[in-house]
Formats: sequence, C-alpha cells, structure tokens
Amino acid sequence: MTRSLITDPSVRGLGLAALLAGVALVAWAALLGMRVRTRPDPCQTGMSGAFGRCCAPGQRQSGGSCLGTPTVCPVGTRLVTGKVSGCVATQEKVSIAGGSVLLGPTDWDGAGVRPARIVAVRTFQIDQAEVTEHRYAECARAGMCKARPADVEPGLPVSGIDAETAERFCAFAGGRLPTGAEWIFAASGEEGRRFPWGAHGLVCRRAAYGRVSGPCSEGAKGPDLAGIRSEGKTPAGVLDLAGNVAEWTKDEDGRVSLRGGSFASVLAAELKSWAEQPPRASPGAGFRCAYAAEGTSHVGSNLEPGHGADAR
Repeated sequence: MTRSLITDPSVRGLGLAALLAGVALVAWAALLGMRVRTRPDPCQTGMSGAFGRCCAPGQRQSGGSCLGTPTVCPVGTRLVTGKVSGCVATQEKVSIAGGSVLLGPTDWDGAGVRPARIVAVRTFQIDQAEVTEHRYAECARAGMCKARPADVEPGLPVSGIDAETAERFCAFAGGRLPTGAEWIFAASGEEGRRFPWGAHGLVCRRAAYGRVSGPCSEGAKGPDLAGIRSEGKTPAGVLDLAGNVAEWTKDEDGRVSLRGGSFASVLAAELKSWAEQPPRASPGAGFRCAYAAEGTSHVGSNLEPGHGADAR
C-alpha cells in the first residue's frame, strides 16, 4: 500500500525545514527593520543629513556638501551669504575659571590615564566654537594667513592644517593656541568629566564622530558645521570639544598635540577629555584659539603631583 505523503518522514522533514526557514526569514526581516528604525540620528532637530553631514532647512546634501541657501539656521549660528552660503557659528569667547583636576587611576575611568597627574590652569578664555572657514578668511584677506579654497562652506571648521598655520591665525585674532592643560581643563572641568558634557552619553547628536564607516554615519569626507551640537557642550558652554575636528594645542615648551578626536574617530577612547592624537595635519585636524583673561598675560600650566594643587 502506498504511504500517505503526510506521514512520509522525508516529506515531513522537508516541511519542517521549510517552516524553520520561513521563521528565520521573518525574524531576520524584523531585526533588520528594528535596526533601521533605531539607527542613530546624527543631526539635531530641524536638520537632515547623509554622508556625515547635517544640512539646514532649504539645503540639499550632495557629495558630502550642503548646497543652497538655508532658510533657517540652528541656534548659535547665523546666515552668511556669498559665493557659497551657509550657517556660521557666532564668534564668542567662553571664560574658564582657573582650577585643577586630578587625572589618573583614582578616577572611575582613569585606568587609561597614565601617569597620574594634576592638570592645573589659571583663568583663561577660549573660543566657544572651532575656527570656521568664514572667520579664517578674514586673516587671509589681511594677508596674514595662507589662503583657503574659495568654494568651501563658510560654516565648516578649518581642517587639514598644521599647528603653525593655526597658531598664525590665533595671533591675528589676538590670542594663541590653548595649552594641553587648558584644553583638557576646558573639556573635563574640576570634576574630571569623561566627556565634555559629562560622564556618560556618547551619542551621535552630541559629537560628530564615527562618520566615515559608522557607527553614526558613513561616507563622510570631512567635518560637519561647527557649533551646531548644543547637546554636546560643556557646562560652561564650549562646543565640539569631542569630535568634528581634533584640535591643536601648544605647551609653553613648544610641544604640540591634537586633542578631542574627529569626525573619523570610532573609539570612545579617542573622544575622552584627556585623549591625545598624533600631531599631524590630517583632514581631521583643526583648532580653536585661547586668550588670556582680561587684565592678564599668563598661560596655563600642566603640573605633576607634588607641584601644587591649584594654580588659580
């Protein structure tokens, strides 16, 4: 007698395999959909982005650039029109009260801070935002700085430059490059913040990082607009100390370094307040300037344990 196909073990096996394959396909589709829905948004409310850029309303994104004239600019920026129009961070200085912070193994996240040291500074001022192409152009027009490409977006931070070029602009602006100690103290504060905004919360809306090959975006060819990530500011109001462009610092002994990570950084370790990168003029290298507090002419210092706890 011919066996029923339903009771044939080989047929039942094929049916079970097909069922399991169908379940797996549905689960995979659901997981993919969840990943799409939960993909981190690298732009703040009101802006849209792709390829590592966040464009203002009225602009379109093309080849890593924001084209067209914005209809609205983010808070803290203003519209600049010309051959290339865009939103540009307002030029402001932030006063950092002097003090000191202990960085070392005693910190909750201090295992990577060696040797342990006290970072101490006197009161100083620092640019709220990274130096933009629009601001740098003033120095170039005055013949004090090397000219930059004329077709660049005005609100982008100056990038791909060496420490000497950055230092020349800061001198033109009446300041200087911050020392390593000043930069660290501006980012970490006396409480030793792991990131400029606090101990936790490294997300794509707070810092322009992971934009070349993830996790925040893919395909970025350069930094994003300076000063548009208010969620990543320090308690004093300094913007973009983590990500976007790594920033040049120069100590009193002439030593230069890059700090803060850039749009290409992937690891959180590169974005910590005390992180330091090799001093080379890469596409992710930019800067901001520091200034003496009004009525003074001193610069910060980087003190080791045993050399004093406060240089106020």
